[in-house]
Amino acid sequence: MNRRLKDFPGQAFLELLRPPKLATTRFAFFASYSADPIVLGGALLHLHARGRDSGGGNKSDFASALEALRDKVRFVVQRGRIHRGHKLPKIAAILDQLVVEMDYRERVSSWHPKIALVCYEQGTRHFWRLWIGSRNLTMSRDLDLGLILDGEAKRKKGSQNIAGIDALGADLAMLAKLPGAEPDALARELRSVRWMAPEGIDVGSVELWLPGARPAPAFDSEDKRKLVVLSPFLSDAFVASLARTTTNSRDRTLVTTLPALRKLNPASKASLADFRLLSLTAPSPEGETDQAGLPSADAAQDDQEGENGRAAEHTGLHAKLYAAIRGTRVDIVAGSANATGRAWSARNAEAVARFSGGQTEIDGIMAIVGSATPISPLILETLSETAFDVAEAQLEQVRWAITELPLALRREAKAFTLLCDTPFSLPATARLEVGLATMPLCPWPPGARTIPLGDISVSLQTDLVQFRLSIGDAPSACWLQRVPVTPNIDPDRDSAAISRFLSVAGLQTWLREMLDTDGNAGSEDDWDADEDGEVSEAPAKRQSWQHDGFALEDMLAAWARNDHEKLRRVDNMLDRYVAAVLRHGENLSDRDRGELASLRETWAIARDVLVTRA
Repeated sequence: MNRRLKDFPGQAFLELLRPPKLATTRFAFFASYSADPIVLGGALLHLHARGRDSGGGNKSDFASALEALRDKVRFVVQRGRIHRGHKLPKIAAILDQLVVEMDYRERVSSWHPKIALVCYEQGTRHFWRLWIGSRNLTMSRDLDLGLILDGEAKRKKGSQNIAGIDALGADLAMLAKLPGAEPDALARELRSVRWMAPEGIDVGSVELWLPGARPAPAFDSEDKRKLVVLSPFLSDAFVASLARTTTNSRDRTLVTTLPALRKLNPASKASLADFRLLSLTAPSPEGETDQAGLPSADAAQDDQEGENGRAAEHTGLHAKLYAAIRGTRVDIVAGSANATGRAWSARNAEAVARFSGGQTEIDGIMAIVGSATPISPLILETLSETAFDVAEAQLEQVRWAITELPLALRREAKAFTLLCDTPFSLPATARLEVGLATMPLCPWPPGARTIPLGDISVSLQTDLVQFRLSIGDAPSACWLQRVPVTPNIDPDRDSAAISRFLSVAGLQTWLREMLDTDGNAGSEDDWDADEDGEVSEAPAKRQSWQHDGFALEDMLAAWARNDHEKLRRVDNMLDRYVAAVLRHGENLSDRDRGELASLRETWAIARDVLVTRA
């Protein structure tokens, strides 16, 4: 009887980000090709130990996470690859300040690594976590693989020094420009860290390939071991090189996707004759359907082979892995690098880990191989590009051109205008729409270099601009990207946006939670719930904001518990946020305005009596 192979163990990505017990997040760097604002918000919540398994959290959780982490977290992504799904709460636009876009020109190269490097602290003690793999920061349900490492300066049994993590950390810090994370100092600190890998795994190195790097090949040309390659995307150059340099191995397996095989030329297909060739479903396009009911076919391509974060059922192949097996040991190269020339020539920025494992890892690899469908030579010969492939490639070419345009936002008080200095033309059947992330889309007229976007209230201002590109009857591509604003957005934007987002009822809940984190948080919507875009009055069930919410008794209770630090924290924030509610809450009721004014008066007394004596 054949032994049943076990899959790799599953792990929810966001859950990996939660701090250890009693620790808090010191800082966190993320690298990803593509990102979804919902996932970025979920990451913040988990880094703040507030997120749920689903990635959700309530509104005051989100406000607390943003307050605590805005200067501690950065997401480094490819320009133009922030996914605009059908669900985009307006508060997500406030995440613009956490995103750093890399302006690689996608027609020739991409920012493509997938990394999470997090440092937690408990007093003077620091804990580290590094995740490196194939998953983008999207709502993907496809098959991805990643390696998790936990580190600490303290030596532990089984811990090891790992080459390359110090350089990786320094490079991410340099690109992210996070306040307080100086690259050289970070590299020195990481050199003292010892890492714990999963049981049975020995890590040789972790590598971030930036332009100018010279990646070592995945396989030695003299290797006679059993070779397995998993990659959803291929290129002619890499396939030819792989076939030529691995001829000493008579057992070669390639697991890929039919769209990748369709794009190979006849010579490349012929070079795979001695491979065991199998396929899994291709990664699904990002997103579900947009508000207009059209699929947002964010079918980004990697060397014209496609590469993007995907969001669909867990059936598509998105993992990238290169394995050499002998007996019960396996050497693995895994991470973000597809089996393409762009990846392995370092035209793309990529990240990989090189490590060895045992029978558990071999079983996981072979379980994936066993789930794939064999592709016969006859079927391979008949595969050719479809009309959909051609339409998808055309849309991507136009999308690349749009993301490379020199765009700017001009702000005159609340009036925003999108400016484009370079003229560009669209295909005859193409249609482009544009707008701030917090507003409806408007058409971009052919040949226009100035597009008025209208008046935007301070609470909805952002430098995230959304685009929707449609060509003929093909599915639309929808995305967000940052565009510089002149003059800069008002510094009061964050306070106004959070105050609008929380509403009066939510703000009272948040302030109360600051003083009594163990208390009942009450009933709140999820942070990413649908919203009407306006500051609403307190729900009918709250008869009085002052009597049912944050009030003098809460302040006295905190003072009685000697929670002086919490009192100071609320003191630092209350004036700012209540002032923002009053200044930008156009739809506040007279009663709410009166109760907010009453709260400020009550707190002023509490400050004089309690806070100044704390």
